[in-house]
Amino acid sequence: MAYIIKEKRNKHIYYYLAESARVNGKPRIVSKKYLGTAEDILDVLKHNDEMRKPEYSKIFDFGAVLALYDIAERLNVRQIIDQHVIKRDQGLSVSDSILLAAINRAVKPTSKKSFFEWFEKTVLYTCFPKANKKNLSSQGFWNNMSQIDEKTIELMEDDVTKIVVDKYNISIDLLLYDNTNFISYIDTDNPATLAKRGHSKEKRSDLKIVGLSLMASPDHSIPLFHEIYPGNTNDSKRFAEVIPKLKRRYRKLNKGNCNVTLVFDRGNNSEDNIEEILSDVPALFHFVGGLKLNQCNELTNIPLKDFTLLEGDSFIGTRAYRTIKNVYGRDFTVVMTFNIELYIAQLRGVKSNKEKCKLQLEELQKSLLKWINGEVKKGRKPSLDGVNKKIRSILSQDYMGDLFIYELQTVNDFVNFTFNFSNDNYKKLKRDILGRSFLFTDRFEWTNEQIVGAYRSQHHVENAFKQMKDTDYLTFRPMYHFTDSKIRVHAFYCVLSFLLVSLLNRELEDMGYKMSIDKMLGCFKDVRQVINVYPKSKGHINNYETSYSDLNGIPKLYIEKNNLMQYLNRGTTFFKL
Repeated sequence: MAYIIKEKRNKHIYYYLAESARVNGKPRIVSKKYLGTAEDILDVLKHNDEMRKPEYSKIFDFGAVLALYDIAERLNVRQIIDQHVIKRDQGLSVSDSILLAAINRAVKPTSKKSFFEWFEKTVLYTCFPKANKKNLSSQGFWNNMSQIDEKTIELMEDDVTKIVVDKYNISIDLLLYDNTNFISYIDTDNPATLAKRGHSKEKRSDLKIVGLSLMASPDHSIPLFHEIYPGNTNDSKRFAEVIPKLKRRYRKLNKGNCNVTLVFDRGNNSEDNIEEILSDVPALFHFVGGLKLNQCNELTNIPLKDFTLLEGDSFIGTRAYRTIKNVYGRDFTVVMTFNIELYIAQLRGVKSNKEKCKLQLEELQKSLLKWINGEVKKGRKPSLDGVNKKIRSILSQDYMGDLFIYELQTVNDFVNFTFNFSNDNYKKLKRDILGRSFLFTDRFEWTNEQIVGAYRSQHHVENAFKQMKDTDYLTFRPMYHFTDSKIRVHAFYCVLSFLLVSLLNRELEDMGYKMSIDKMLGCFKDVRQVINVYPKSKGHINNYETSYSDLNGIPKLYIEKNNLMQYLNRGTTFFKL
């Protein structure tokens, strides 16, 4: 037993560290070490405190980057990439570059110029010991990526997809397909064939766009296949090009004869596309799709009392009417639905657009009257055709062309018009159209709930696109790449990034923690490795110590469950002490 004793000598008090033990059954002091006076002890403590203060600290991102790296390792992503890309065993491998780019896109998207700055602030230095400023520069990165062509990307993705489907037991009986496009900053004169001016879904008509086709699983929006295409291609034409590819790549999963149902929106419809889906070359797909209002006008007269209420908590407030209808030259099951929430949202939009159109039409009338009254005499006089185009542009919003009735006139060789709001058409719109959707399928045996549920699952692939346009995590943009090959590689590691994040989200939900991707990545973001570096002193091999910030809650449980600390015990020191 150790304790401190004091002794008084010549009016001074001295302290000793004593240790006692039993000798022959009796307690005896067996050692006594001189500590000095109280002032001496205080000086030692102050000196020790000063020695314990670090000279500086280094902070490294830890949580999300290691979680995503671990998932990629369990999927053998790097091994798969290296199998398809031949490179001499020197420097950073192509698979290292791809995986690092994917992780970067997920947690903190940066340009290739800032790539190394991001890397050196993460714990990934223990996982990529060959990474350095040179091979993580823009030139170093694209030197590696130049070896990847379109066919190689397809082969790599097919192998990764197969492992994901098998390892995570992903159901592929229902697959979701959709297209989107992303803006680029490629010069107008650039010869790249993938970046074209077209209908930008981000309302940027001044920039070239690149199209992305994606097929995903409803299970956590996990992407299974993707392909880049020219941004000026319309959805229906694009779908015609991609259907045979989707079938061929689906067959590579080795799941036997196809019994898959493909879900897509009405923008992909055409008679040829439906025939291609239902053909058995190379595999038969079933489908659930959407129809436009003008394809089902006769169904709008059916009153709501003839609809059937759908069963299940996910269909509260939804009714359906089912029939057989000839569409695109074939008979299909058509299900017309009415959803009260959709009705309320659409009605709100109609009311808002109604007021906007009324104001714009009144402003146009006032400007034309100024010409008639002689208040305006200079400039080009409004023409009948020009005014008509302007009115049609104002009324181009959904349903406005039916709700506003206008008549063009000429007064003293000047153009004018009158307009009225049709209350009868407004009542018919609210009674027969708003809140209704029209679905069709070759799954005659499916219930209404199965058909509606399948079509509604389309939001999973839409969410994937929304996430890839997020400015904080997983963003596909901005894209400055100026060649087709670079654009394809960029798309590949962006989709791979979303795949890894989706799987992380799924694993957390399996642990009982359901949350959005943004919330999940934000939760892991605050987990950092902190290395405190102390002044060098004799008798110490290491003059630094490691700790972790905010290593608690959900990240702590996930890190412990998957033993992520194993990647930090490799003895690699990235920084200079």
